[in-house]
Amino acid sequence: MAKVVIFGTGQFAQTVTVYLERESEHEIFGYTVDAVYRNGQASLLGKPVFAWETLEDHFAPSDGVLFGPISFRGMNRFRAERYAEGKARGYDFLTFVHPASHVYSEEIGENCLILEANTIQPFVRIGNNVVIWSGNHIGHHTEIGDHCFLTSHVGISGNCRIGPSCFFAGKSGVSDNVAIGEQCLVGAGALILRDLAAGSFAREISPKIIPGGAHRFAKLLLG
Repeated sequence: MAKVVIFGTGQFAQTVTVYLERESEHEIFGYTVDAVYRNGQASLLGKPVFAWETLEDHFAPSDGVLFGPISFRGMNRFRAERYAEGKARGYDFLTFVHPASHVYSEEIGENCLILEANTIQPFVRIGNNVVIWSGNHIGHHTEIGDHCFLTSHVGISGNCRIGPSCFFAGKSGVSDNVAIGEQCLVGAGALILRDLAAGSFAREISPKIIPGGAHRFAKLLLG
């Protein structure tokens, strides 16, 4: 068990609070945000909120661990910067793996969040500062680079290479043996069948919408 300060006070931080309180033995000591975003907020969910710049005055590195920020802002750049800064200031970071996920790999880095209903197959390697939200599949021998963010219902097949700081939106997927370069954005529903160069944006082709067509096509499609 460790005392934890969570970086952030928004919806993600509040959501993570519930998971840690219900599914771990860790004690949430408080929250921290950049002073410019604190706006005089003194507490959240009954715990104190500290300015990030002066966190050591209230919670020293020897007192416990940090967690977060759970953010994909700036293609994960904000999260990567705060993680690096926390390490430079002497802090360790928590990794939380939800007990309702099926995880067959021991190679999971620091400051990772893996929520419920994920399947992570054998020989997967997950870097530091990675967020894997609910209900994803990571195939065997796949590597996930540092600072990546997978939302929900993402499917990554076996033996894939995912570069650092990538973002995968919901219901996207990657075929076997594909390499994704760093800082790629994979949009909702996109299916990646070949390698992507660093900095690529892959998006699904939007469906054709027929206004008022539901009744017209319901008999044909639904019987």
